[in-house]
Amino acid sequence: MIRITRTVESEHCLQEYISTFSVVNNLIDRHLSKTYLNLFARPQQAEDGAVEWYSEINGKPQRFNALNVVERDKIAILLSQKLAALTQLHQTLSTSAQTSPETLQLLAKIARQPSPERIWIVDGQPVITGWDIMPATKLPAEQLPKKRGWLWLGLLALALLLALVLLRGCWPTVKVVTPAVSPVQPAPEHQVKMLCPAQRTKQQAPEMVIIFDASGSMAMSMDATPEEIMRWMQDKPVPGIDREPRRITLAHQSAKHIIDDVPNDMDISLIAAANCHQVSATPAFLPEQRAELKKLIDKIQPVGKTALAEALEEAGKRVNGVDRDAIILLVTDGEETCGGSPCDVALELKKRKPRLQVNVVDIMNTGAGNCIASNTGGKVFAVNNTQEFNKMMNNAVKEYIPQGCD
Repeated sequence: MIRITRTVESEHCLQEYISTFSVVNNLIDRHLSKTYLNLFARPQQAEDGAVEWYSEINGKPQRFNALNVVERDKIAILLSQKLAALTQLHQTLSTSAQTSPETLQLLAKIARQPSPERIWIVDGQPVITGWDIMPATKLPAEQLPKKRGWLWLGLLALALLLALVLLRGCWPTVKVVTPAVSPVQPAPEHQVKMLCPAQRTKQQAPEMVIIFDASGSMAMSMDATPEEIMRWMQDKPVPGIDREPRRITLAHQSAKHIIDDVPNDMDISLIAAANCHQVSATPAFLPEQRAELKKLIDKIQPVGKTALAEALEEAGKRVNGVDRDAIILLVTDGEETCGGSPCDVALELKKRKPRLQVNVVDIMNTGAGNCIASNTGGKVFAVNNTQEFNKMMNNAVKEYIPQGCD
């Protein structure tokens, strides 16, 4: 653990930081990947009453304002992505009756953009020293009394003025004098992955890997009845269990369809998980090679067991995930059966590649890929019948297909 800086806070702010830090960490630990745990520095009160901020990340702390414009832009984008995940978590937990209003209010605070003075960079990662204490609330107009409105408005103005005076005490007073620099550069209106190819460089373009679960069950018909599936799982003969439309056939068709929609500056790699220790991987296909990529997809046929962990490890080797966005699209119909731990592999990948996410197309809604998606900030798209296949595959890559491009 390293010390980042010291600040002087009001007693009110100091107590809230110290008392709620563990709550913030527990929230992040339960609902987000481990890479978010170090987003906020740990506060400790020094003997002289100041606050000392610590981080688990090793490295020399740098002030956000001390970075050059290019470095600030890079950190601003990374920070906006992390804050967006907290905002999404707030929206998700808001629908749960088990989440207290106090917890939701705290989550709303930490998801807001911090002031430049509170942003530090350690080992290339943004670290925030505290957050705004006062919640951003607004009294609805319909709650103001209809009579003697001028009196209530006056009281409200006085209350807001008092709140602003009190809030000044929560602004950090850093004991190190630094030269005046430009403020935080606002994050782009759209994330890089939603920019058209003409608006980003080739090095900024996201990378994609498509993983096909080519285990034996992918040969099964999407129209197979529950009774037929049960007999098949009991190794009993089931005539016509592999009738069309087969799961693998629909996966082929949908994958080839989305390849046509993926921006032409994105390279695409292919992984086929045919059996334990039989995971094949291709180099990245350039845009002009996509016809060849489609032919290779059609050659993938169901063989043996489900090697999701091995497939994820191979896919992770083919993307950057640090300086550029990366998506792994996993198409599967069942759980790992080769003894690996795809959940752990996904978690480790996210630690090393924070801009990587795995979206899972879950055929027949088995739930097998839930932890893979959640551990990488991805999503699960369940396919329950033939009609849903194309829609779910399209939805799984939608955020990487910008609109309105030439």
